Parts: sequence; C-alpha cells; structure tokens
Amino acid sequence: MFIVYSEIKQRADKLVRTQTPEVLAERKVGLEKESLRVMGNGGISQADHPEALGDALTHPFITTDFSEALLEMVTPPCGSAEEALHFLTSIHQFIVHRLPAGEHIWNTSMPCILRGGASVRIGEYGSSHSGQMKHAYRRGLGLRYGRRMQAIAGVHFNFSMPESSWPLRDALLSGTSVEQGNDTADSTPGNQLQRTEGYFQMMQNLLRIGWIVPYLFGASPAICQSFLDEGEGDELDVWNGSTRYGEHATSLRMGKIGYRYREDEPIDLSVRHTDLQSYIEDIISHVSTEHPPYKAMGVRDEDGEFQQLSTCRLQIENEFYSTVRPKQIAKSGELPIHALGERGIRYLELRSVDVNLLDPAGVGLHQIAMLEMLMMFAWLATPEPLGAEEMAACSENVKTVAHYGRQPGLQLQGPDGEVGLQQWGASILEVLQPIAQWLDQGRETPLYVAALQEQQAKFDNPDLTPSALMIAQIKQTGSFFEHSQMLSVKHHESLYGAEQDETLMAQFLDLAEQSRQKQEEMEAESEGDFETFLAAYLGQIHTIRES
Repeated sequence: MFIVYSEIKQRADKLVRTQTPEVLAERKVGLEKESLRVMGNGGISQADHPEALGDALTHPFITTDFSEALLEMVTPPCGSAEEALHFLTSIHQFIVHRLPAGEHIWNTSMPCILRGGASVRIGEYGSSHSGQMKHAYRRGLGLRYGRRMQAIAGVHFNFSMPESSWPLRDALLSGTSVEQGNDTADSTPGNQLQRTEGYFQMMQNLLRIGWIVPYLFGASPAICQSFLDEGEGDELDVWNGSTRYGEHATSLRMGKIGYRYREDEPIDLSVRHTDLQSYIEDIISHVSTEHPPYKAMGVRDEDGEFQQLSTCRLQIENEFYSTVRPKQIAKSGELPIHALGERGIRYLELRSVDVNLLDPAGVGLHQIAMLEMLMMFAWLATPEPLGAEEMAACSENVKTVAHYGRQPGLQLQGPDGEVGLQQWGASILEVLQPIAQWLDQGRETPLYVAALQEQQAKFDNPDLTPSALMIAQIKQTGSFFEHSQMLSVKHHESLYGAEQDETLMAQFLDLAEQSRQKQEEMEAESEGDFETFLAAYLGQIHTIRES
C-alpha cells in the first residue's frame, strides 16, 4: 500500500505560490529539556537543587521535574529555531558553572547507575501550598508507577502559529482565494474558536504521523542493566554484560520499558481525540473517578503526610501521558484543564523527543527545524476526527518504531492497511520540500532544506539515525554507561569553556534572586492548612463540569 498526500501537496504549493514566508513569521518555538544531575561516577545526585540556580518552584526557565536532581530547562516562546537553541544552550552554560563540585549533566534520556527507586529523590519545593502540592503530586507518581520511570528525561517541543494563520488555513483547506491574514486579538471569541479547532485538528494529524519522531530522532536504543527489574527486558540484546539494547530499536523511552501505566492494576485511561470537548470530558472523568487500588493506598501515608493528591485514576491532568498535548497558559492557582476549557488551545506540546547525546544541549538546529515542518504538515493536513481504533493504531505505530524502527522492510498500520515505513516517510518528506524551500527564502544559509535533506538521508540509510549511531558508538566505547558518561563530561567541559551571552547570563542571575524572593513571599502568603487549599484547587473540576 502507498500513501499519497496529494491534497496537502496542493495546499503547500498554493501557499508558497501566493504567500511570502512572512505570513508565518510570528510562529513561536519553545523547548523544555530535562536532564539529571549526576555525580562523577554517573550516579544520580542526592544533593539539593543548587541554590545558585534560583528556586525550582518559581524560576521561569530553570526548574526540576520529578526528581530533585532532574533539571528542567525551559525557553520562552522564541521567534526562530536559532533563538530557541541559543537560549537553551545559554541555560546549560549558566547551570554548568553553578553545579556542586563533581557534578555534571547526564545528557541522554535513560538514566544509569540506579540503585533502586530510593536513589531517585523526589523534588522538594518549600512550604508554600503550591510547593507542597507539587511535592505531593510527585510522591503520588512514585507511589503509582515507581520512581525509576520518573528518572527518564526527554525534550518537549512547543509550537504555536500566528493568529493570522487560521483564516489562511481555512482558505487553503476550502480551496477558496487566499488573502494575506492580519493578526486579530486573542480575546476575540470567534478567533479563539477557530484557533482552538485548528490546533486540535493539528494534534490529530500529528498523532497520525507520530511514529516519524522516534524514527528520525529516537536516541535511546540502549539502556543500562541497572534500569531494569529482574526478568525485564529479556527480549533485548546484551552488550558487554551491562548494556541492553534493541538491534533495530530507536527509542526505548517511548516503548514498553519507558513511560507507561501500571500493568499489574489495569486501568482504562483512554481519552477521546475526536474533539476538544470530548477530550476535556474524558480527562475530567479520570481526575474525578476513584480507582480502587489507589483508594486502598490512601491519600496519606502512615505518618499522616500526603502521598498522593487524590485516589482518582489521575491526580491531575498532567499525569495523563500523551505524545502530543493541547496547551493553554494557566493562571496562578488554576487547573490547566480549566484554562484549556475557558480560553481554548494556545499551543501544542510534542513530548516524544529523546535527549540526543550527540548534541551538547540535547537537541540540534536541524532537528528543531524539522519539527517545525512536521507541525506545518499537520497544519496543512485534512482535518478528520481521530476515532478510538485509529488512535490505538497510532499508539501501536509509535511502540513498533520505538523497538523495531530500523528493521528492514518494517510495516506500519496506515489509514487503509499496512504501509512500509520507508515509503510513508518519503511521502511526508516529499510534501515538505516546497515548504522547506519557501521557509529558506531570504536566509543567507539554508536551514530548512538542509534539515529536510538530513532526514531524507536517514530514510535512505537507517545507519544515519541517532539510534544507530549511538549503538555503533557504544560498541566502540564499551558500554552504555561509558559512552554516555564520556560524552556528557565532554559536553560539560565544552559548555563550561564556551563564550557566554552576557546579557542572558545577567538575566538568569536576576531571575535566580527574584525567584528566591517570590518563594519567600509565597510561603508567607500561604494561609490556612494545605488540605483546605488542595480541596479548593481540585474543586475546580466541579466548576468545569457544571459550566
């Protein structure tokens, strides 16, 4: 079977023929990159989040994820791939100069030298109500899924289109005359509806081709034996006694030993992706429906401390794992799902990107450019509801590519039957060729065409994928640990000695101090008991249901 995207190609051709790239110049790119702080021997640091970096609860760009040692580096929405990568690299530079002696950043997705879940220290955020809630939520994640899984790191790619792009998209989809769009106010009800519907349709289309991300950018084909429980990972090959890997794997992080729900206590956490209202309704149902095994655990531990926020299927919607999320910026104290329902979708978050050990910042410029183009592919693709059966096929394709993506002749589940991975990938890249040339107009050095050519080479020769390169280099170096440790230290030294953006360094210093002050203010302003605060926070679910 062959997949031909003739309608998307026609829209792309019309776009580049009738518009200049400036029509999409206001699109925004953002990056969130997680990385563990490790000690010289590769073990996860047990030290506090460095005070010199600022407060993890209130700093806008430098925080922590699940673990006290799991750094999360966040860029603001940036106007270009270059700006986003420069900002992320500058955060790394700021951090490496302020790590405790002997520590460095572990620059790959899968951790090593794990000594059980206890070695993954849960993040702490102070005594404010918000800080206590963040810590209790993480305790709940550890209780429900184990801390080991929460030590996995990834890169989130955030993307938004300019407001003027939605009328333009509608014209391209309908085949009517295309006019140069003008930005309209974000608060305009009609515009919000159009934008939200457009983003949700983009998300559906991204899920349909979601397998391409682990194929092109999967960088976790191997893991340290210490990550696995006894009897786990038996299907993986063994190298040098301590390394497990998949011969054709691309991203074990996205496979069955990566992010997953508990299999010993089955739970239906399916969410409809047919429309936003159904999506919100299902998330709310999971956040408000008790799960008997979680109820048996109890909200508090034997010492009376909160060990999870609730006994429901999901504590909050952030617990719902998905490769793509619709996002809206939440106000202080507002549930994200409430923000989404009230103000619609503001941007999309792609969550299936591995940390690439080959890049000092874990992600490269050509990679960011390609992810932008995949977003534009989804923007131009025909909108169709994503039913449960097709959603299951999309998820299965991701898992198949995660474990067997470089296997010769691999077949995936297409919309009308089996389709070869190589052919499907070629069809997607073919559509993007005019887009890449269009985006490069006026640029001194081509970026998008070069990025597209790099991805085409990976389909022509799977040995050029990050996953294949990583396995080859592991075998040369000796083990997953030795290779990851060597490159992580090399990147640390490179970042430490590189020329810095003094303006950003000064900004990060100011923000570190401001974040500490804000933390103190939040703790001083947290009145009443935490239980009352938490009840009010989670009580927003009832408000959403009634509205």
